[in-house]
Amino acid sequence: MKKSSFLAILCCLPILVIAQRHDNTTLLGYYGGFISPPDDDLGISVLTFPDGSLQMEENFDLTMYFDFTNAPFSDSSGKLHCYSNGVNLMNALWDTIQNGETLTTDRPLGSIWPQFALAMPKPGHSNRVVLLYGDEEIMYPFGPDGELWIVSHNLYAAEVDMAANQGAGEVLSKGQIVVQDSLALGKFTACKHANGRDWWILAQKHNSKKFYTILLDPQGLHNMGTQIVSGIKMYDGMGQACFSPNGEHYVMYDAVTFDTIDGEYLNIYDFNRCTGLLSNHRQIGLPGQIGGIAFSPNSRYFYHNNFLKAYQYDILASNIEASKTLVAEWDGYPGTPFFFMQLMPDNKIYSSTTTITDVMHVIQYPDEAGAACQYTQHAVHLPTRNSRSVPNFPNFRLGPLDGSLCDTLGLDNYPIAWYRYTQDTLDPLAVEFRDLSYYEPTDWSWDFGDGSAGSSERHPTYVFDSAGVYQVCLTVSNANGSNTHCKTLYLGVTSTENPVLQSQIVVSPNPFSSRISIALSTNLRSPVFHLYNQLGNLLREESLAYGITEIETEALPPGIYFWVVMSNGELVKSGKIVKSVR
Repeated sequence: MKKSSFLAILCCLPILVIAQRHDNTTLLGYYGGFISPPDDDLGISVLTFPDGSLQMEENFDLTMYFDFTNAPFSDSSGKLHCYSNGVNLMNALWDTIQNGETLTTDRPLGSIWPQFALAMPKPGHSNRVVLLYGDEEIMYPFGPDGELWIVSHNLYAAEVDMAANQGAGEVLSKGQIVVQDSLALGKFTACKHANGRDWWILAQKHNSKKFYTILLDPQGLHNMGTQIVSGIKMYDGMGQACFSPNGEHYVMYDAVTFDTIDGEYLNIYDFNRCTGLLSNHRQIGLPGQIGGIAFSPNSRYFYHNNFLKAYQYDILASNIEASKTLVAEWDGYPGTPFFFMQLMPDNKIYSSTTTITDVMHVIQYPDEAGAACQYTQHAVHLPTRNSRSVPNFPNFRLGPLDGSLCDTLGLDNYPIAWYRYTQDTLDPLAVEFRDLSYYEPTDWSWDFGDGSAGSSERHPTYVFDSAGVYQVCLTVSNANGSNTHCKTLYLGVTSTENPVLQSQIVVSPNPFSSRISIALSTNLRSPVFHLYNQLGNLLREESLAYGITEIETEALPPGIYFWVVMSNGELVKSGKIVKSVR
């Protein structure tokens, strides 16, 4: 719909921009501060995407266990706001929010079901967070067809005021019954309403074709009733559900039994963002395993982890099942068969593993067809081990459905520019740029800051003529307006003068006990870590890789040590670290 005044535009822009970076911070791991003294493996890995690229650090102050249920939430600027494991609600001070303990029953290790909690912004309330969660699960005997019957009684909600208690937060209410029924276990996710402000949430009745449709608006949560989608039989099991980023499709994955023919199911629907209704149900039966699903950023493909194999499907194909393409087979790396999946802010899909490990798999280019998506196994090494979880995020960066009957609030998709970049490991002047912009841009204009003509490609690769400091700006546009985002690139200059590079090398913990972790969130040429004592004697020398490299230091006595990271013989970063007495 057309908007008639400049005042309307000014009023609309802040409302859209509010919901940008609620998925910026992810917490993975288990035990955290439960262990004393801290075990270097048993902490929490904190993953952030401050400028579109992954950065990692570890934390031992967080006394929470994340199993499958993992619901973090950041404020609109990307700063961690609160998080839940389905049992407790905690804040960025690593403390339980007032009245945020024991949301259901007291399970200190957290809920063991995926997508069993979901944190969302309350529309129209900048500091309010709504947490949806299930209650104590009940496991029935196997059903007549061999189904594993696992149900949740009721869908609950809690509301949090994160501005209360000087920013420490307060749970204003909890245990609010949103749906009172026996429900399929977990798989709670959401999609932005076509008006660009409110949210739709779906909850499936146990072993049924019936779905409850819930609306979240500024007045709160509303149970809008039920819908029965089709005559295809539905089965419940462990799995995931997700909407496509554009909100047009909804896919549920259920691992029901370990039947070698039909033990798991993909249920595929079209979704109406105006009404919250599903349609056009298609079902694919698969050999029984267990895994997860996630959509590509462009909503064209969805991916399915099937334990030892990973597949890509084309949602736009006339025969979706026939579009199934194998994109990865487990390479045997210990303990890392494929498991749950989540599209992250860098537009990559991250996958957990079936056991407690310190690695994650990554689909580097999920918008690309087939093998070009580059499903890279154990691509990320975490600072601590992860208990199989991934965060549960909807698409926070979906705007209104411009021109639809439900486009009633005077909002428009004013594009927001955002990008990340990667330098070539062999040629630091060759840079690959990946657009991460949102709110439906249609045109891209790159200014590489070197006086060249730039580029109109969405994802250009550019080779700069010489070393230097460059201000690279991306401008994105559509029929409603344009937006520009700039970054400073330090290409071929002295590493110690590159503040971006400095932030991408983290040596931790400090103090340490038995192990040191070196986290590289950038590609360096031949990086090497050196550890020295106070006399300048070299004690350790270790080649580094992208991600996390761990160095055993059990034999070193307590004291002060010095470290340096070298790249191709050049000093990149140095620092001091202390070994504590256990």
